[in-house]
Amino acid sequence: MREEIMNNIMKALNEREIEALRWIRRHDGISRKALAEAMGLSQASITNMSKELIDRQYVVEGERVGQGMGRKEVMLQINPNKFRYLGIDIGGYLFRIALSDSNLTIIREQVCLIEEFKRDKDPLPAMLDKIKRFLEDAGISAAEIDAAGIGVSGIVDAARRRIVNVPNIADWEELDIVSVFERHLGCPVFLDESGRAMAVAEKVFGQAKSVNDFIIVHIAYSIVAGITINGQLLRGFNNVGGLLGHITADERAGRCLCGNYGCLENLVTFPMIKSAYQRESGNQESVLDALKKNDKTAIDVCISAGKAIGIALSNTVNLFNPEVIYISGPVFENLPIVFEETKRTILLRANRYATVNLRLLSSSYGHNQGMMGALALAGTSILA
Repeated sequence: MREEIMNNIMKALNEREIEALRWIRRHDGISRKALAEAMGLSQASITNMSKELIDRQYVVEGERVGQGMGRKEVMLQINPNKFRYLGIDIGGYLFRIALSDSNLTIIREQVCLIEEFKRDKDPLPAMLDKIKRFLEDAGISAAEIDAAGIGVSGIVDAARRRIVNVPNIADWEELDIVSVFERHLGCPVFLDESGRAMAVAEKVFGQAKSVNDFIIVHIAYSIVAGITINGQLLRGFNNVGGLLGHITADERAGRCLCGNYGCLENLVTFPMIKSAYQRESGNQESVLDALKKNDKTAIDVCISAGKAIGIALSNTVNLFNPEVIYISGPVFENLPIVFEETKRTILLRANRYATVNLRLLSSSYGHNQGMMGALALAGTSILA
């Protein structure tokens, strides 16, 4: 079914037209002249091709741009209404659904606690029911969805298209999620680990369009990371590449839900920072409130968290020598001192040649990076 739908989409386009659409999307709009130069075609060929793509509603004409008194050029842009994508972000704490247009602009979204599904050894029926009601509330049918993407904070098997394991949720193993969702949604469904999905969003739609070596790290109630080397996602032999949250950071941190001892997730996620503050007899209601009052205990706890993240990332920098590390998630966004200590520790501990011109930047989508990652899996399935 998946192949048939994808083939029907691609039958309407030849290779040159697909290439043109990729150039248009990559540049968020491009003039006919620039497109002709990029593809090595005559302007007459591009004029004819663009007319075909406009007539078939793949492309629309945007604003006119130019400098000086000369004729301004019309920008070709992807038609935002051509495709409709569904994104599903399955985290350790939240379950998020979003609907977007062709440009991954979110039209509607919904968030609920993952706790709603934990009581079921097979959570897929309850998830599908949640998605069904989400689409009903949006006033559209599943038949109007062109593709769906699923990002999971866990181990996935890309070849078998299933969730192998979610470390933070007991009994969620060997879930045949893609086949089940395709059968009920009637559209192609694409699955990957959340960190890799986030990296896809950053590479294709975000700041990393011209960056081939980067790491993206998102820290909230769990830790996910995606690593791109030479423009290719790192997967590893068993699809476990990039498992930053389960690097052993301090064995004294106790046993992790994955079964190991002292994982980074046991130290620096939002709940763990809160627990550390309470263990140190912090007297404010929250770490955030305490930081606003320059509470020394909160500052020390955040510095310790930033140091642990920085040590893990400095080792990763030495291994992969990225150009950029993109960071996101509420730990960094709400606790800026964690970010500063992470940066300081990387520069202190990573090899000095590996940190030459290394940039540490906020990701393109902040707390929404996971959701955008899931949508990017769907969006790139049609125009990879």
